[in-house]
Amino acid sequence: MTTEKSKRWNIFKWGCLAAAFIFLLYRLICFQHYEQLISQFKELSFWKTWFLWGVMLLLPANWLLESVKWQRLVRNSEKIDITSAFHSVMAGFLTAFFTPNRVGEVAGRIAFLQPENRKAGVTLSLVNSATQNIIMAVCGIPAAVIFFLNSKNSEYLGKSNLLGYFVMVGVILLLLSSIYFSLPKLVGRIKQKKSSAKWISYISCLTDYSFTDLLKILLLSFLRYLVFSFQFYLMLRFFGVEITGWAAAIAIPTTYLFVTFTPSMAFSEAAIRSSYSVLVIGAFSGQTVQVILASTFIWIVNFVVPMLVGSFVLMQTHPIATNK
Repeated sequence: MTTEKSKRWNIFKWGCLAAAFIFLLYRLICFQHYEQLISQFKELSFWKTWFLWGVMLLLPANWLLESVKWQRLVRNSEKIDITSAFHSVMAGFLTAFFTPNRVGEVAGRIAFLQPENRKAGVTLSLVNSATQNIIMAVCGIPAAVIFFLNSKNSEYLGKSNLLGYFVMVGVILLLLSSIYFSLPKLVGRIKQKKSSAKWISYISCLTDYSFTDLLKILLLSFLRYLVFSFQFYLMLRFFGVEITGWAAAIAIPTTYLFVTFTPSMAFSEAAIRSSYSVLVIGAFSGQTVQVILASTFIWIVNFVVPMLVGSFVLMQTHPIATNK
């Protein structure tokens, strides 16, 4: 690693670490439910700890699925092993923590790619996020429609328009799917236009993917969605929120849908997630404090813990130096 590159890497590394930990400290200071949290743990029964163990045991599965997905996404541009993919994913959690809508995730992920492949890495990182958002929409929109058509919320929409709502949902989901699976053809057409030459180095990588490749990436996103949704359900049960499986199948996808498409920063997502959880899950359970605690803790498990791991990864590795 040259001296100049070493300086740039150190600035990037320490800047990311400082920003992430400052925002984490701010979030911890702003948390207003420490007394309720202590009270909940004092009243905790032994059998409920199994719910927490379930959440933690699913955490590696969450990370593994995301690492495999990233490995498969970039393999047409660069062959990386699962360890490098894991490092990229964890570094992405760190750089996403203090940026709006996690756009900084790109910087962490491409840091572990060869310099000549980083332009493609930017596009592939965006596609990776898009696949997860598509799954959020595919699962969340129907759940949200059912939620608002629930007897407690029917005044907002009206049951007489049930067919119209589902037609609208079908059109939206069909449009999202069509755009996603048409990416290779769309990019192929763009490449034929000379006026778009400056963007070719970023998007040309998308022409290498078949329908099957894109479908597999989407399926991995769906599996990961099932994992972190079930983690949320287990966390709700850990804090004593009484919610049936059917209610959870409606409330959790609806909550994730609202959180995903609300502009935010990862460090502030705990508050946003808690607000939506109280709104949506509160329709099925009146245990507001427990819902807030569960929402905050699932944020800690799925965002703060990976951010801390990403900090360790960034401190222990030198991605720029490893590129040859």
